[in-house]
Amino acid sequence: MANRTEFFDQSGPMSDESCLSGIRLETANAQSLTVHRLEPPVALDSGIVLVDPDKQQEAIKGNDPQELVKKVVDDQEVVTDKQIDESVKHAFQTGLFTLSEIVFDKEHRRAIVTYSFVCGSLCGNGDTLVLKRTGRAWRVTKRCGGWVS
Repeated sequence: MANRTEFFDQSGPMSDESCLSGIRLETANAQSLTVHRLEPPVALDSGIVLVDPDKQQEAIKGNDPQELVKKVVDDQEVVTDKQIDESVKHAFQTGLFTLSEIVFDKEHRRAIVTYSFVCGSLCGNGDTLVLKRTGRAWRVTKRCGGWVS
């Protein structure tokens, strides 16, 4: 998992304007320019390893399953199902999970956060989650802007 959040970008290429319709965000401009560093206590007892996302990109690039697929397509090499499975498994192990900053509506009853998991050029997924506060808990009420590669 990335050791820092990403900017919240409601107008990015994966955004879905209808997703946030009717939600009045609290000072979105200031929040969208903020990132936070996540410290080790965030990952305690969860098995999560916090990593520098810039350094992890190199690991992702080096373990990209697309390289094996290129050998099949471009070089006509024979690749076994086992080799493909191992390549994908290794890519997942070195993938990077990232969270955006959390943005709240003006009443602090809704929160919006994006996430992504990238494990190669054509390996990953992400989504935008809209959460609603019910009592002391938050629950996901909408998913939008999702992508799969």
